[in-house]
Parts: sequence; structure tokens; C-alpha cells
Amino acid sequence: MLWEPEDVVRVLDPSEQRFVRHATFTGRSVTVLGELDAAGLGAAFAALQRRFPILVCRIVEDADENGILLRPGHIEAVGAWVSFGDPDEVRIPAESVDPGAQLAYLDVVLAEEDRARVTLFVHHSVADAGHCVELFARLWGYYADYVETGKIAVGPDASATAGEAEPGAAREYPSSLEAMLAQRGIRRGQRSGLEAVARSLAVADSASGVERSEAAPATLARPARIQLDTVATARVLATAREQAVSVNGLVTAAVLRAYSDVSGADRVSCLYPVDLRRRLDPPVAAAAGTNISGLAAFATDAAGTVDIVELARRIGTSLHDDLADGVIEQSVLHFPDLFGPERIHSTAGHIALTNTGTVPAFRAPAGLILDDYEIVYLSAHPRPSTGASAAVTFLVYTYLGRLTIGRLGGGALAAQLLDAVAAQLSWSTADQRAATA
Repeated sequence: MLWEPEDVVRVLDPSEQRFVRHATFTGRSVTVLGELDAAGLGAAFAALQRRFPILVCRIVEDADENGILLRPGHIEAVGAWVSFGDPDEVRIPAESVDPGAQLAYLDVVLAEEDRARVTLFVHHSVADAGHCVELFARLWGYYADYVETGKIAVGPDASATAGEAEPGAAREYPSSLEAMLAQRGIRRGQRSGLEAVARSLAVADSASGVERSEAAPATLARPARIQLDTVATARVLATAREQAVSVNGLVTAAVLRAYSDVSGADRVSCLYPVDLRRRLDPPVAAAAGTNISGLAAFATDAAGTVDIVELARRIGTSLHDDLADGVIEQSVLHFPDLFGPERIHSTAGHIALTNTGTVPAFRAPAGLILDDYEIVYLSAHPRPSTGASAAVTFLVYTYLGRLTIGRLGGGALAAQLLDAVAAQLSWSTADQRAATA
């Protein structure tokens, strides 16, 4: 693909580059109950594209497979795709999802019985969890405006009749975490903060499997998941509060204990992202950055997983200390050592755990219910990886008062892992309540 020098916004930084090889799109998907106005949703998506022009930018690769962010092309942006189908399925869109054309797509699946599924796919190089949730919330806010007023509000003093261009409301392109750290005078230090889970690679290993290769067909990863009901979720929250640990620490401890029990491993380790938006000075707005998360690492032997409340405290203390020492920010500055063809360290075999916290209830017009929420991943043109492979990936979030735990991978252990995590959470809450009764 050819492009002109004036089209270039910038070369992607390592925190963004690691999602280029597979053309990874992260998807936010909801099932919808009630009558959905497809034209209104299309207008809302068009407003979102105009408000956040990064969504109609493009990513191309140079001869060395470096991702380059380009300004929007000269052709009209791809609008919402609307078709009939099974709303219980999260599908690979029938149309082309191409980062060389634009970086966000909206897939709408309608059914005859007033049910639908709406999935927003955004390229992971330009949007992490916090950014994607902000975009999805804006989409539904625009849709509600359209249905309720016939206009789409785009700012405190700006609105446009549905279908009209928005008056001067576009944002600048979001920045990378590396750029934000540089602006704040934060430079790479000796520690990555990931030493507990990383191992050194031999020179031959670091260069293996990175030859340029043809892309495979698009693939969709829809995590298997369990959802605690609102009562069980409330018990987990209450246990965390009563034991003075974070929900993230308690769930992470349950995951480590469950994996240790199921796998029989003598030692378990995990990596999890930490959103730095509110921890930077000055803080960063949700959509102002691309991937604004550092990585935290934690490792323990099997004996250390027996008491998961105590384990949760250790996880919390480790995170607190790493934040205080500044090594969470440092992790991203060491990404070239961990991802890509020049990597010299590997964290392969770790447990990856992403906890996006409480997902807000999205605004919807009267008569419409956004009943469920899922996180999915679409690889538009996957190629062999050049970084660490997790033994298993867990996704954690709470929506409408229900704690959800999703799983990707896990190999032969996959079928047992989610039930084991749920059992640990159930056991821990019951046990702690009995101990304090």
C-alpha cells in the first residue's frame, strides 16, 4: 500500500506496535432488547467518527513491519453495518475489517423479535479498555440523543440535526503512553518491574519466528465466561471491603489459587495492566491516549496461594510498592525488550489478567435495554507472534451488578479453570464470613 509523506501522523510506539502484527481489534458488544432504530445507530456511529477522527485514521506497515499511523483517506468512511442474523452470536463481520481503510467498525445484527446485537470494533493500537468504554458510551449517548430529540449533541454548546456535519467538535489524535511519559520527564530506568516473571532469551530464540509471513484469515476470539449473579457479586465486594483488600486483588488471588490447584504448578505468575490515566500528573482523559496502561507483575509459589485473602493483601502491597517506586510506568519503556523482533526477554507461560472494573450502564432511550456486555477480540490478519504467549488469559469486569470472568486459552486445563475460579471466590467469601461471624 502506498501513502504520501503528508499522510503520516507518526510511527507507532512499542505500546501500540504490539497490536499491529495481528491487526488486533478489541470489541465491545451488547445484546439489545427492544426496538432498535438502525438509521439512528448509523447516525450515532457517523457522529462518533467525526468526533473522534482517530477512528477513521489508518494503519499501514513499512517493509520492516513497523506500524505507521496515517490520516484518514480520501474516500468516504465506512458506516455501520446492519443485517439480520442471530444476536446470540458475536460474528466476524461479513465485510472487510481492514486497518488500512479505517480503525473502527460497527456491526449491528437484528432479529425479528426485537432483539439485536451491537458490536463496536476498535483497533487495539489506538484504544485500550478505558478508551473503548468511553467510545462505546459516547456511541449510545449519541443514539439516545437521536431517538429522543432528532439531534446528536456533540458538546456543551454544539449540536447537529441528525445527519448533518458536526460544528467544530473533532478531537486531536490520542497520544501514546511513551509520549506522555516523555512529556513528564520520565525516562527509562534499570528496572522494568517485570523481573519476577521474565526470563532471558538466547540470541537464537529472540530472532525465531519473526520472518515476514503471509497473513491468515481473520479470526474472532470470544472468551468463555462465567457470570456471578448480583447476590454472589455483592458477597465478593463485601468480602473485599471487610477484609480491606481490593476486588482486583481478591479476584487475582482466586485466579492464581485456582490455576495452581488445577495445573499442579509449583509456582504461578501473572501480568496485569494498570490504567495510569489518573495516576499521571496531570491526569489523562479516557480518550486522550491510546494504550495508557503499564504492566504489573506478581509471582508466588504454590504454598503462597492457600489463603487467598492473605494472597490478595500481598498482591495489593506489591502493586502499591511498584506504583510508589514508579516501575509500573517503567514497564512500557522496556516493551522493546519483551515484544517484537529485537526482544531479549520473555514472559511466556504467565497468567494474563485484565480487570477493567465496573462498566458504566450505557445510556439508552426509553424502551431499550442493553442487557449484556462482552469483550471480544478480532484479528483481522493474524501472523505468527513475536512476543510472550500467556498460558491463559482472564478478563474480569462488572456490568449491571454482575461480576464476569472470561477466559481465553488455557490448553488442556481450559475446561476446568473458570469453575475453579468461581469455586475459589465462593469459598473465600463463605469462609471469611464464617470466620467473622
